[in-house]
Amino acid sequence: MKTYWDSSALVEAVVNPSLLHRLQSERGTTRPHALAEIFAALTGNPYTRIAPDQAAAIIGSLSRSLDFTEITAPEILQALKTAQQKGVRGGRVHDYLHAVAAEKSGAGNILTLDQNDFTGITRLPVEQA
Repeated sequence: MKTYWDSSALVEAVVNPSLLHRLQSERGTTRPHALAEIFAALTGNPYTRIAPDQAAAIIGSLSRSLDFTEITAPEILQALKTAQQKGVRGGRVHDYLHAVAAEKSGAGNILTLDQNDFTGITRLPVEQA
């Protein structure tokens, strides 16, 4: 079963050896935008801030264990048309677009640090990282 990794799970894999091993052994899937989200988390958090060049190297390493599914502008526009019925507002749109990409990729589940982010916006099972 293919697992879709949202950016929070990928950031956790940076500091959690067992999660990193899982990613490396199973391969995961995500959308390319997750790479920018990981970079923001690694370089912008005042408690764990790391240098941008180090973050880029870490992300490059993670990406070798990932397949990528992009969603097109028409697919995003279609998703936005259904946002209200799914309760999507504000920043939650980013989680919703991860869910759209996960479904498009054929993933069997979504791996995240916060299962509540995906409540009501996907038919896929959501697993806690």
